[in-house]
Amino acid sequence: MMTSEIVQFDLEDPRKARVASDIIDLLYFYKIGVGRPREIVTKMRFIVETYCTWTYPGFFGSDDTLASIVEKIRKTGEQHPACALLDELDEIHDYSRDYLGGADTGGDVSEVLDIKELIGFVRRTLKIVNAIPNLP
Repeated sequence: MMTSEIVQFDLEDPRKARVASDIIDLLYFYKIGVGRPREIVTKMRFIVETYCTWTYPGFFGSDDTLASIVEKIRKTGEQHPACALLDELDEIHDYSRDYLGGADTGGDVSEVLDIKELIGFVRRTLKIVNAIPNLP
């Protein structure tokens, strides 16, 4: 008797291409300062959110935001597999929400970004997703 099994392959997940493109944009910004700062902030958040949902699929869903990811880790505590990332994720969230400027974020779109500070957060984001080495 012959049996068949249906196997799903994710051949064209548009998020994979977007994450790769956004990481390249962050690397360019980090290395040579190319890019629009507010767009860089948005890309930072997207990359970290996507990293968390892909790395910890049983703990986060594709609709989780950085705020909900931080809250879930905090609520679960040391038993959460992403607990070691909590401080970094929380600080990236606190920093980035101030510059998003949507009705749900309370951000002020007229605020000027400190480029040096943004480069630091871009570096932290890239380290989380292993796009740059964890050098001191």
